[in-house]
Amino acid sequence: MCLRIAILGLVVALGTSVANAETVEIHGSTTVSGNLLIPKKGDIEKAAGVDLQIVGNGSGRGLSDLVEGKVKLAMISAPLGDEVKSLKAKGLSFDEGKLQAHQVGAAHVAFAVHPSNSVQTLTAAQIADVLAGKITNWKDLGGSDKAIVVVCEGKGGGVRSVVEHAFLEGGDIAAETREIPNAPQAVQIVSQLDQALGLVSRVSLNPGVAELKTDKDAIQPLILVTMGDPEPDLAKIIDAAKTAGTE
Repeated sequence: MCLRIAILGLVVALGTSVANAETVEIHGSTTVSGNLLIPKKGDIEKAAGVDLQIVGNGSGRGLSDLVEGKVKLAMISAPLGDEVKSLKAKGLSFDEGKLQAHQVGAAHVAFAVHPSNSVQTLTAAQIADVLAGKITNWKDLGGSDKAIVVVCEGKGGGVRSVVEHAFLEGGDIAAETREIPNAPQAVQIVSQLDQALGLVSRVSLNPGVAELKTDKDAIQPLILVTMGDPEPDLAKIIDAAKTAGTE
């Protein structure tokens, strides 16, 4: 009887511990959430002793939510300086000196095209010319006579920021674009639009699109951002995410 009571007491205690776990809401990059936080959510929650509520609303919006006090942890997938510059260009005022970036992993950027596109490989210089608006038709690259439409996030999106930094030396994309709320949606658009060039994280690619090969690799940092030193629960989440990102 005593053993049964002890076991029951342990079960109740464990149940209470799980039920009382703090819920931490994290906003931001769909690349960070899709590559790391969602696939490893259970492991991170277990290691940090918290419940995670993950909202993929884009790097810029996630960082904006952080500085406005809506959340205590944001996800970005471009250098913090780039994201800060983008937010300030939109008129948001905040003390950037309080922001702390904690890199927890990395991801590869990819260029997606429609499977029917005969152009399968471009040099970094050719991609730069497309993004800069110097090359506007696939026929100039050996493909069909169709205008090139770059499908990407709005200014400040993680994938877009990394591509602009890597291929345009930080300049803006000047090509004809179709902007989307977050990078994973580019894959769906490209699968339906045969003249599209999509800027995506490689993990988002699926059989509905083809990857355009190039001779330059663009790497996205997977970053969690806090205002000031992270509180103990946030520090545990960051450490758990770093561990998960290296597995």
